[in-house]
Amino acid sequence: MHSEAQLDPTKELSRMIAEKKYDEAFTSALHRSDVSIVSWLCSQVDLQGILSMKPCSLSQGLLLALFQQLACDINKETSRKLAWMTDVAVAIIPSDPTIAVHVVPIFRQVSQIVDHLQSMSTTSASESASIRVLKFVINSVLSGK
Repeated sequence: MHSEAQLDPTKELSRMIAEKKYDEAFTSALHRSDVSIVSWLCSQVDLQGILSMKPCSLSQGLLLALFQQLACDINKETSRKLAWMTDVAVAIIPSDPTIAVHVVPIFRQVSQIVDHLQSMSTTSASESASIRVLKFVINSVLSGK
């Protein structure tokens, strides 16, 4: 039983989702350093719903890691990732002492990735619009620091 969960992490993550252990599920997915697993998890949950919970069940450190990880592989499932990243970026509280020192470098790094994506000829009109919204959020965070 245990080895099967190691082979297919989605089984274990599905169990965590069913138990509403979102923080645990995202932590487990992020620790795998496999963006496809992180994307799969995002697609399985109501990310906007989770992020709008008061208090949010995902820690600020987790949100920042999720934001960074989704950007790493932005060329796959671009539209979905841009939407998820925007939702996550809005939920990040830059002044939170647990993440404050990491916010600017990570937001700058993601900003560069997004700028590169925007400059590519393969980027669709709807993706360009999503990029503009995400850039607005990123720039508002960076200007507020």
